[in-house]
Amino acid sequence: MKRSYLALFALALLALAAYPYAQNKSVPARLGFVDADSVIRAHPAYPEVQKLQQQADAAMRPLIEKLTPLEQKLRAGTATEKERQDYQALSQALKKVQDEWRPKIQDKLNPIVKDVDAAIARVAEAQGFSVVMNRRVAAQSNLVVYAAPSTDLTEAVIQELQKTKP
Repeated sequence: MKRSYLALFALALLALAAYPYAQNKSVPARLGFVDADSVIRAHPAYPEVQKLQQQADAAMRPLIEKLTPLEQKLRAGTATEKERQDYQALSQALKKVQDEWRPKIQDKLNPIVKDVDAAIARVAEAQGFSVVMNRRVAAQSNLVVYAAPSTDLTEAVIQELQKTKP
């Protein structure tokens, strides 16, 4: 008889000890996706980045137009020594132009990316998402093979960004 009371008492203690753990139900993590490129392009300050990119493209276009036929000749193995030297010089000139424009564009883009990241965090938190991934990166890496349309936060983030002043 004493053994059954002792076993019952031990069982009761075990149940009491397990009670707090039973109350901590795990909440499933919600995974969301965003088209980061679309969100960045929707930022009110993005036209400034586009303008700089167009200026950079205009500066690089003449060099690229000269490089393209030389590159074709190099690949075909029909380039003369002068054409190889011209190709090297033009390649270096193109790199220099790219190096001049890259920091200018990046300086305009960095605050936009910061705003986008903050908007994604606000929307994700408000809608109960614990992880948000870039849709393009997830698709290219084959990390995600299916995502329900309800996991796409792109439009909600764009709406959140529209509240941002340029």
